Amino acid sequence: MDRYEGKNLPQLLDLLHDIVMPEPVAMTPQTIGWLVVGVWLGAVLVILAVHAAIRWRRNRYRRDAARALDSLRGDDGTAPAVALIVKRTALTAYPRADVAHLYGADWAAFLRRTAPGDRSVDRHADELAAAAYRPGIDGSALIGPAKRWVRAHRA
Repeated sequence: MDRYEGKNLPQLLDLLHDIVMPEPVAMTPQTIGWLVVGVWLGAVLVILAVHAAIRWRRNRYRRDAARALDSLRGDDGTAPAVALIVKRTALTAYPRADVAHLYGADWAAFLRRTAPGDRSVDRHADELAAAAYRPGIDGSALIGPAKRWVRAHRA
């Protein structure tokens, strides 16, 4: 005779075993492979953070130049001030021997060459080059191209 025959539902329920819960899963990695992956990932993150910090420090001159251009007002002295900021930025980013002697068409060619593909700089490079010497140039129109050059130049 089967032990389940003739029993009603409550009696059969009493014969059931309690639920056996499995051991909780550990939240820490259990194998050496995960430790290696974790150390490697940590090293990569540290290298990326150091690289980002170095890049941020190297580009400080760009932020300073952009801030100086933002502080200019559209008065008569704006064009020479824009030209001065661009020249000072170039002297910071490039070797002095390559930049200090440039003026006029050579300076405009340098601006075009160091910001390749930027149409705003291409259009206004001659005005940026002449802004320090030629009166009557609208300095407020040069602030935008100067900012573009500060951001886009390859140093």
